[in-house]
Amino acid sequence: MSIIDTPKSETSEDWRPKDLEMISHLEVFQNKPAILKKVESRLTKLKEAMALELLPCVAQLPSGTNIEKGQIARGENHNGFPFLSLDIPQNFSKNEMYTYRTLFWWGHYLGFSLILKGNKLKNYFQRLAENCSEPPFHNVYLSQAPTPWEWRLGQQYFIPVSDKQTWAEKSNLLDYMKIMRFHSIDDASFKELDWTQAGVKFWKDMSPVCLG
Repeated sequence: MSIIDTPKSETSEDWRPKDLEMISHLEVFQNKPAILKKVESRLTKLKEAMALELLPCVAQLPSGTNIEKGQIARGENHNGFPFLSLDIPQNFSKNEMYTYRTLFWWGHYLGFSLILKGNKLKNYFQRLAENCSEPPFHNVYLSQAPTPWEWRLGQQYFIPVSDKQTWAEKSNLLDYMKIMRFHSIDDASFKELDWTQAGVKFWKDMSPVCLG
């Protein structure tokens, strides 16, 4: 009786052709520091512009809101991808959250978001309801996630603010508001996008919701 050798079944530890192809690529890691430096430079310029933009608004901001610090944070692993973020203005306290966060998420998008929480939350949602049909809000999305720190896209996480009928029914289930505008890195216009101009514009567009 002859013995026929059967191929060994593949395990999770076996090298796949794609694995070998990927670990031989050096270009991404060689260029990553320079790319992130460009991102940081753009965020710094936006921080400087926002610091000036916020000066006339101080009286309309919640007490304790910082308009000068403009913290730029950097991380290597948000769902597997590096990111840089800028918070200005920012107010994080036990009962209050009032921050404008700009997020660059490698492989995904540049996003401008307004995160609000506290005793004026109902007022913020009321203002959003009053303004959500206006042109500046047509490409803005409202977070539906249980936490404001969810940044993945998808209908389970974000819905258009123009879809008032859907989100108005659920807004009382959230203890925060996060409204956001996305600029996909896959979009042909991303290369020429002026981050400072786009960032200041988002703040101005959302001011009917967050100021006062």
